[in-house]
Amino acid sequence: MITAPVPDESAQVADPAKLLRLGSMIKGELDELHAHPLDDAGRARLLATLARAVAELEAALPAALRTELGTVAQYLRVGVAVSDAELRIAHAQLVGWLEGLFQGVQFATAVHHGIPPSTH
Repeated sequence: MITAPVPDESAQVADPAKLLRLGSMIKGELDELHAHPLDDAGRARLLATLARAVAELEAALPAALRTELGTVAQYLRVGVAVSDAELRIAHAQLVGWLEGLFQGVQFATAVHHGIPPSTH
C-alpha cells in the first residue's frame, strides 16, 4: 500500500486565498505588461506594485518558500535598475513560480483531505 507523505506543518501556506488573489493580480499585470510598452512612469509604478505584492507574498509564506521567492523576485525590487526585457522576464518567472506554488497548495490540500490528485 502506498501512502501519501504527511505535509510538514511548518511548510504550509497560512492563507492560500490571499496567495490566489495576489497571484491573479500579478498575472493580470503580466497580461497588461505584454500588451503595452512601458514608459518611465509606468515602469516605476509596475515595480512599486510588484514590490508590494512580493512583500505580501513573503509575509504569507513559510521560510523555505520565502527564500525561494527571494531568488525568483530579485529583479522586482524597488531601486533595482533593470531593462524592460529583464523586467518582463522576471515578471513572467514570478507568474510561473506562483502557478507552481498554487499547484503545490492544491496537491497538499488534496492529500491532506484524502482526495486523489488529478491526473491532468
